Amino acid sequence: MDYPWLTATPGEWPRLRGRVTYPSRASVLEFAVHLARPVPGHVVEFGVWQGASTRVIRDELARTRVWSPTQPRKRIYACDSFEGLPENYEHLAAGTFATAVPRLRGVRIVKGFFQDSLTPALAAEVGQVSLAHFDADLHSATETALNWVTPLLRGGSLLLFDEFDGEDPAEARAFAEWSERTQVETALIAWFGREPSGKGAMSDRRALFQVIGDERRTGPRALFPTRVRRKLASRW
Repeated sequence: MDYPWLTATPGEWPRLRGRVTYPSRASVLEFAVHLARPVPGHVVEFGVWQGASTRVIRDELARTRVWSPTQPRKRIYACDSFEGLPENYEHLAAGTFATAVPRLRGVRIVKGFFQDSLTPALAAEVGQVSLAHFDADLHSATETALNWVTPLLRGGSLLLFDEFDGEDPAEARAFAEWSERTQVETALIAWFGREPSGKGAMSDRRALFQVIGDERRTGPRALFPTRVRRKLASRW
């Protein structure tokens, strides 16, 4: 059975632009960080550009530290060459996204192309990953990142893909090949529509997966202000 509403169709974006309210990247990231709160490990970003998504993750983790101080602290590792795309992607030329290394206080910047920067020493430093955010666009870069992060995943680890499906579903192909090769079992947690990442005429999809382990998992509790607000609202 086909479910055409799950995926985009070529040329549909000009008609949809301004007529749909896809969730923002910040909203999706905040949701992923929320789910990752009780999962042991740190946060790794593959693809940083000017650091907007990294700042969202950092701010959400800071909110957790304020309202749930006993929560184990998570470090953020932001991995990018900052030299732009090494090859063309959809309608974007090689070199797009080249930028100066952003100033991100409290974040471990890992500069370099993934095949050079994602080293065994870095893996030993990270130890375990609770949330991996893949925003490298290209199949080759996503494949390299997935292969590197595999030993650092545990049951409950979350994998968020920024351009999973679209005009060139490179991240989806890399994920499907990785899943078959490694036999890591995952569950699709959420599927989000988004604007085209490659400036084309077809919308994209973000996807959030969770690694399935043997242990039973419970969802994250709402942070303190939210719990109080809900308790008060329940009285009216």
